[in-house]
Amino acid sequence: MKIVLSIAILLALLISLSTAVTYSNAGIQGYVDSYNSKIDTAPGILKGLVGNEKINADITGKDGAVFRVGFVTENGRINQTVGGGLGDPSIVITTTESAINNIRSSGNPIVAFQSERDSGQMNVEAKNLLTGIKLGAVLSSPSVLQFFSNVFFG
Repeated sequence: MKIVLSIAILLALLISLSTAVTYSNAGIQGYVDSYNSKIDTAPGILKGLVGNEKINADITGKDGAVFRVGFVTENGRINQTVGGGLGDPSIVITTTESAINNIRSSGNPIVAFQSERDSGQMNVEAKNLLTGIKLGAVLSSPSVLQFFSNVFFG
């Protein structure tokens, strides 16, 4: 369950990224800083569950261009952002700008996320079997998703 919070964190971060603003590495850093300041307020027990992950996020814009960024998490914090992504991610999140906007503007981000995932507009893929098993548990945990919805949207 060490990836539980890492995934929820990155999903919330991706959702918070989307506005009419063009994606850029410089723009991402502001959101990373905001996230890192918020994670410090999470209960200690939750922070203790967060594993160390390497996560790539691929976001296809309305114009068809793909923005890729990698995140390296350590103990719940994003310690590194890599423009162009990481060569060996443990998790890859593939989504569209439209899906992120739908989640962000929804009155219920959790339901909207699940809907976008079910429709194939947001995909979260583990790159190994063990991570895949944990990821399945994460994406079906309403309580974990609710916690991060409250942190980022509450």
